[in-house]
Amino acid sequence: MPFCHCLAPARRLMRAAVLLAAVLALPAALPGAARGEGITVTHALTIAGAPGLPPGFSHFPYVNPAAPKGGELRLHAVGTFDTTNPFSSKGDLPAGFGLLHDSLTTPARDEPGTDYCLVAQRIRYPDDRSWIEFDINPAARFHDGSPITAHDVVFSYEATMSNIGSVLQRFFADILSVRAVGERCVRFTFAPGASREIPQYVGRLYIYPASFWKGRDLGRTALEIVPGSGPYRLRSFRQGREVVYERVRDYWAADLPVCRGRFNFDTVRYEYFRDATVAQEAFRAGHYDLREEHSAKNWHTLYTGPAFDSGEIVRESLPHGRDLGIQGFFFNTRRPMFADIRVRRAIVLALDYEWINRQFFWNEQLRTTSYFTNTELACSGVPGGRELELLEPFRDRLPRELFERPHAFPVSQADGHNRDNLLQAARLLDEAGYRVRDGLRRHPQTGLPLRFQLLTDSAAVRRLAVSFAGNLRRLGIGLHVFVADTPTFMRKKSDFDFDMVSAFFGHGRHPGQELRFFWHSMSRDMPDSPNLAGIADPAVDALVEAVLAARERKETVAACRALDRVLLWGEYVVPLGASGVDRVAYRRGIEHPRAGRSSFVDINAWWASSDQGHPRGTQ
Repeated sequence: MPFCHCLAPARRLMRAAVLLAAVLALPAALPGAARGEGITVTHALTIAGAPGLPPGFSHFPYVNPAAPKGGELRLHAVGTFDTTNPFSSKGDLPAGFGLLHDSLTTPARDEPGTDYCLVAQRIRYPDDRSWIEFDINPAARFHDGSPITAHDVVFSYEATMSNIGSVLQRFFADILSVRAVGERCVRFTFAPGASREIPQYVGRLYIYPASFWKGRDLGRTALEIVPGSGPYRLRSFRQGREVVYERVRDYWAADLPVCRGRFNFDTVRYEYFRDATVAQEAFRAGHYDLREEHSAKNWHTLYTGPAFDSGEIVRESLPHGRDLGIQGFFFNTRRPMFADIRVRRAIVLALDYEWINRQFFWNEQLRTTSYFTNTELACSGVPGGRELELLEPFRDRLPRELFERPHAFPVSQADGHNRDNLLQAARLLDEAGYRVRDGLRRHPQTGLPLRFQLLTDSAAVRRLAVSFAGNLRRLGIGLHVFVADTPTFMRKKSDFDFDMVSAFFGHGRHPGQELRFFWHSMSRDMPDSPNLAGIADPAVDALVEAVLAARERKETVAACRALDRVLLWGEYVVPLGASGVDRVAYRRGIEHPRAGRSSFVDINAWWASSDQGHPRGTQ
């Protein structure tokens, strides 16, 4: 999703997962940064090469620095919210809650893997990366005018780690200490061999005012107006109906390069809808201003009519070139029925993706056939060179085919039928001992039928799963699709209470510590773990560690390709597709920068034009 809508309401697990998936790794060195006696001093953290923007840059390239201030941006959210306490492990935060809070650094949306100083004025670390220090900008202020200090950073980190959950605590386990070095300098000290991307993670953690939160019960949910330091303050809310933010006119960071041309609307308003279908109709009726559409079918069939013909609603579609990760139906290998890889392969063969792409996506979806789709990290051909060296110690554990031919997901016949794939699937099921009796595949020992449930929170997934269920039925396998509401969906994912689940995993072009939580055996039985497939494979573990230990890009690429290959041959997912374009519809009166692929990337860089129709604010 290209828009930085900040944090939508979700359980604390989702907030932690968003944090882990969004940040990227640090490089072995920062060319172009000032150095002296083994200390690097820099204005940005980046992954490879020099930061794209020099010290003293004026603004991000994808913004309009002359964008006018004023007007209102009306957005939407689905579900509800019931707390404004960011530390509680209970409840859902309001959509857009991140607008209230600043962090030490902030990402450049057109420069993946690079973060520039925000609350931090400069960054320092030694060659061995045993610690990192952030000098806090003396101008940084909370909304009540009090300064942001190193003590606020320490408090925010410790309160977050103590309350959000075990996944986040494990993720930051390499941090030995966080302490204030004076009022305006905070130091993070790392364990020997700590993962190298940790500084970038901590740079993106929100900073909360210790004076407000200390002494409160951080474990309870509460709905109240809370202070922050960001470009907006919370003006009002109606639980489950709307939340309204107003621009801070004297925002301390307004003229910083990372903020210039951004945060332009006087008011940002989220209207809540219980159902995604209702929310879509509400957009057509004029209840909110902007909508990103993920369904190709909806884009071609529902975004029509007088409002579109007259230009009242503008439609734009833009190729984005981003990594697509892996998306599809993931097996829960903790379930005995999915312990046999032949069963998983047979089920993968039953999905006719080409038919689904034609019927539901107007042939516009790109199938995610790698865990690093659309990046140089995706494996291809047969392994060789350094990739083969990494795989060789596990040859006896890995499928023989992995070394002999490229992995390929099944493709249906040109005549639109999936006959050959179903015949191959039937042979695999026969080999696994599942024979048809009374119309159902049954376990050879227990006699139990082979049937399972697909968990999703999307009605659209249920529609496309109908053909999948039909093909499985031809094989004697039963599939039930359970469309859960968001809280139930999140709870079941957290508890691994599913047979198969609809999910997406994105790694970016510079994967890091999140790999341990997605695929490593250490996370298989961890509460709230994102290792939904339940993977526990020594080869995967070793390759994840090889990625994290890499010090050169070519080593990272080789390790990621080897990891990708092992995961693919493990048959943990029935892959679907993802869009290579961003589809955006918005009402006349709001505008966005024209910066090629980065045009839609940051909703905070949009602005109200003179014909918006809403009352204009003042500078």
